[in-house]
Amino acid sequence: MTRLALITSLLFSLILVVPAEPAALNFSGVDEAANDAIASGEIPGIVILIGRNDETLYLRAFGSREVVPESRPMAADTIFDIASLTKPFGTTLAMMSLVERGAINLDAPLGRYLKEFKGNAFEQVTIRRIMTHSAGFPAIPSTDSVAGGFPRAARALAAKPLDYPPGTGFQYSDTGFILLGEVVRRVSGDTLDDYLARVVFRPLGLRDTTFHPDERQRRRSAATEFHNGIMLQGHVHDPRARHLGGVAGHAGMFSTAADLARICRMLVNDGELDGKRILKASTVQMMWQRSPQPDGVRSLGWDVSSSFSGLMSPFFPVNSVGHTGFTGTAVWIDPPTRTCMIILTNRVHPSGGGANKIRELRSRVAAAVGAELFFAPSALVTGPSSSAPAADGGEAITPPRPRALGTVRTGLDTLVDQNFAPFQGHAVGLITNQTGIDSKGRRAIDLFANAPGVRLAAIFSPEHGISGDVDADVPNSRDAATGRPIWSLYGPTRRPTGDMLYGVSVLVFDIQDIGVRYYTYLATLLYVLEEAGRRNIPVVVLDRPNPITGRVVEGPVMDPDLKSFTAPHPLPVRTGLTIGEYARMVVAERRLPVSLTVFPLIGWDRGRWYDETGLPWANPSPNIRSLTQALLYSGVGLLEATNLSVGRGTEAPFEVVGAPWIEPHALADALNRQRLPGVRFEAVQFTPTSDVYTRTPCSGVRFVVTDRETIRPVTVAFALANALRALHREQFRPEGIQNLLVHRPTMWAFLRGEPLDRLVAWTEVDRTSFMNRRASYLIYP
Repeated sequence: MTRLALITSLLFSLILVVPAEPAALNFSGVDEAANDAIASGEIPGIVILIGRNDETLYLRAFGSREVVPESRPMAADTIFDIASLTKPFGTTLAMMSLVERGAINLDAPLGRYLKEFKGNAFEQVTIRRIMTHSAGFPAIPSTDSVAGGFPRAARALAAKPLDYPPGTGFQYSDTGFILLGEVVRRVSGDTLDDYLARVVFRPLGLRDTTFHPDERQRRRSAATEFHNGIMLQGHVHDPRARHLGGVAGHAGMFSTAADLARICRMLVNDGELDGKRILKASTVQMMWQRSPQPDGVRSLGWDVSSSFSGLMSPFFPVNSVGHTGFTGTAVWIDPPTRTCMIILTNRVHPSGGGANKIRELRSRVAAAVGAELFFAPSALVTGPSSSAPAADGGEAITPPRPRALGTVRTGLDTLVDQNFAPFQGHAVGLITNQTGIDSKGRRAIDLFANAPGVRLAAIFSPEHGISGDVDADVPNSRDAATGRPIWSLYGPTRRPTGDMLYGVSVLVFDIQDIGVRYYTYLATLLYVLEEAGRRNIPVVVLDRPNPITGRVVEGPVMDPDLKSFTAPHPLPVRTGLTIGEYARMVVAERRLPVSLTVFPLIGWDRGRWYDETGLPWANPSPNIRSLTQALLYSGVGLLEATNLSVGRGTEAPFEVVGAPWIEPHALADALNRQRLPGVRFEAVQFTPTSDVYTRTPCSGVRFVVTDRETIRPVTVAFALANALRALHREQFRPEGIQNLLVHRPTMWAFLRGEPLDRLVAWTEVDRTSFMNRRASYLIYP
């Protein structure tokens, strides 16, 4: 058995989530994150609780619960306006209690319980869809529509049109949960607060969980903002909840860290705590089961992996659940390990700020908790450190054979040679950009527009637009040369809609990828394939080379539950696939009901770099201006979401990395001492003209590629991140690496301070499995 196979075998024979002994726990990262947030002045006060089983592993208060009109220190038992945590910790528990008792059917239309919503327009608006935010309701109702409370509010909301057909999308909606609060009242006969007090709060012995804090509780509450000249303290912050009398399905609850922890303990204990059963175990499991539609990002009342969870779920094990609240609250729970993390802040005090700092706080705390509680160092066995990771399948790196230049022809070139005969009589929808050119530099747009017997019906552009020079959302437009409409797939929608596809009989995809998982052209192709399958439109992919070769596969295979626009399918960071091979893989593995044809490359093999093809180079995006930058992007790109400049806004994006606080010579020396193959590091100073640190002098390192065959950019990125953690622990914020890495074991290992060779081993644990998956979709030797 090879070392890599042994690693994989050992890893999957063990459970990744191995709780550490309490005495060994170190939550200094939590302390650092909280103290930094308080020191910033953007968040006045914080309480954090970490629990597992029946233990409180960590409980600490930071800062102030009030700074205006006078300063009062935060305490561990401070009562917080928990805002949208009302949804899972209040309304959802009430709804699931009524479902368990047979009073509510999850798949019944809302009109069965609220007569105002009877009729065909709301027939598909089911309770389940409301609880998973997929019912079509607007995100936030107008204040006027809820003024005066129910039943008037129900009539007003029923008069509003839905934002989208129920079940076809996800939109986080206060509107839906406001209506669920009224469902509880009409079905149970009790107001939401009275019902919860009777079935949850009093049975659990919760002392400070309520919708209406009394005078004593208000004095212990964290202040929020001014309203009508009065500082809100113990009075609900959300204006729509205030119009509903302080009791609403979407917001209005007040609680403490200790009380919320008791609810969490009840839930992870299958609905029972201290001999009091609140819900059946089967009800809890039903509540937490990921909803298959749409996109499986929510469970009943809880977040699993939606865009709102992206700061925390990537640091907790798969199928963990949680929620956030506008006032600065958040809870995340891992049911299998019976672990909960509770973050309570009054970030809106005194004047509504703290939005950016709360995101950083949540991410840093979740990262610290995840690395401390869920990383199992004994699950990985490594041999001696290897500074040059192997290429395909663990085989030793061999020098490439000499290649003749100018021998590769793209799928578009083949189509030109055939005079577009396969598309005779078709109305073509062409997904392309500035890279869609033939070997003579002619645009695919013009070639299709002038092809005999072919009608170019529409053009679709990806991120960066049709000319590849936009670093923002791309508007719809019209092609000046052909007059054809250009529909943006990187604007209000990232999928082709029915209106865009009207009259199109075949879709053609012709865009140059760069062989990196988080390069968004992969997601655009996947969305095109999915939408084409729904409408029975065939798709043709005109294949193009993987510019950084198809021989090397590097980086971890993403955790499948963390899919996103930059993580569309379980692939390693450096995919080793052409765009056509990727299309074959996603169609087969996702079982997409679409007719796919790939026009293959001629004369390309897996070891060939783009500059060995003889094809003209077109910058695939504004900041990938050379083959070297494409290669470095496959690792350095992982650092973009940290507080580093990766060279955007300079003449050498992804060839330089820096920040105002880096000591460049010490960093370069530390990296050069590691003797990483294929790369040398030079101290550098630069001032970006855009992006991070705009017009701010930065110091850092330049990557000098000395051997593109042996450099491993993902390894280089982690070597850099490790060095920055050692040299600039107080300044470097590495948690954002997980945005594009999306692999929990590797991220946990990094945050725990694992050495580079073990980090590289974690990135490779799924290599054998992926190589086996990949084999059946390869087109080229």
